[in-house]
Order: sequence, then C-alpha cells, then structure tokens
Amino acid sequence: MFALMFVLLWVGMVYLCYRQLHQTSTLSVGVMEGSYRDTLECTEEDITDKVVFLEKRVTELEKDTAANGEQHSRLKQENLQLVHRANALEEQLKEQELRADQTLLEEIKKQRELLSKMEREKSIEIENLQARLQQLDDENSELRSCVPCLKANIERLE
Repeated sequence: MFALMFVLLWVGMVYLCYRQLHQTSTLSVGVMEGSYRDTLECTEEDITDKVVFLEKRVTELEKDTAANGEQHSRLKQENLQLVHRANALEEQLKEQELRADQTLLEEIKKQRELLSKMEREKSIEIENLQARLQQLDDENSELRSCVPCLKANIERLE
C-alpha cells in the first residue's frame, strides 16, 4: 500500500515536471535554453525535495503501520485474555449453579425428612391423646355408673 502511494506521488511529481517543461517549450529558443536549464535545475531540486519528502512520509507511514500492527497484536492478545477470562467465569458460574442446585436438593430433602418426623410425632401425639381420651371416657363411664349407687347411699344415709 505504501509502495502504491509512493508510486502515485512519484507519478504526480513527474507530471508536474512535465508540465513545467511543456510550458517553457513555448518560449523562444534562446530563452528556452536558459529557461530549460533553470527548469531542469529547479526540477531536479524539486524532485530531490519531493523524494526526500516522500522518503520521510514512507518512513512515517511504516512507523504508523508498525505501531498499528503492535496495537493490533496487543488488542488480539487482550481479546484472547478476555475470552479466556469469560470462559473461566462461565465455568465458575456453572459450578456455582451446580452447587446451588445440590444445596437446594439437600435442603429440600432435609425439610422433607423434618416434615416426616413432625408428622410421625403428631401421629404419635394424636394416638396418645386418643388413648388418654378413651381412658378418661372409660373413667367417666365408671363414675357415672357409680352415681346411682352413691345417690342411693346418700338417700339411705339421710
């Protein structure tokens, strides 16, 4: 690309020199010879200046290209590091999700076991209370059956 720019600038320079030469050719022969020499000298100086300028410009462009290449390489390296970091973070996230799922399953299992234990304890408590109720009903029946005897004893004692 730089070579192409250099060639285009060179062609432009040659064209300018050609135009200068063409313009001077319309002058008289005597004036033309002197003018031609001046133009050639001027043209050689101009060409030398332009060549120096173009060489400097090519050097600057090469430096810019090198800097851009270095920046591109650095950005590629940074991008690669970021991709690796993103992959590592995704892996870490998957591991944390897996651990969270496992913890949730363990907690659900623990809560189910606790609920089952509480239901068993409730069933045992209900059975005990029903047995106590039955016992109290039986005692109440015995005591009621004793009431007529006791009333009879009270009446007799009165």
